[in-house]
Amino acid sequence: MSAVFWIVIGVMVLAALCSGGGKKSTGSREGPVRIDRMHYYDADDHECSVCGARFRGNDMTCPKCKTKFAGTRDDDDEFFEEMEIWDDDDD
Repeated sequence: MSAVFWIVIGVMVLAALCSGGGKKSTGSREGPVRIDRMHYYDADDHECSVCGARFRGNDMTCPKCKTKFAGTRDDDDEFFEEMEIWDDDDD
C-alpha cells in the first residue's frame, strides 16, 4: 500500500474523531439529560437540556418536546442564590 493511501485514511479518521462521528451534541456524552434544580423555599423543578422547558415532577421524558432523558444533572446555582437572599433578609 502506498503512503498516500495511509495519509488519506489517517485524515479520515482524524476528521471523524474531531466531528464526533456525525452525532448531534446534546450537552452530554450519554444523551440528553434532565437538569434538576433545587430550591431553598419552593418545590424543586427540572429543565430539559434539549428545549429548555421547565417542569415539576420526576418524569424522565420532557413534557414539551417528548425527549427521553438518559440521566440527570444537578444545578445548584439557583439554590445558593436563594439561600443568600434568604440569609440577607434575616439581618
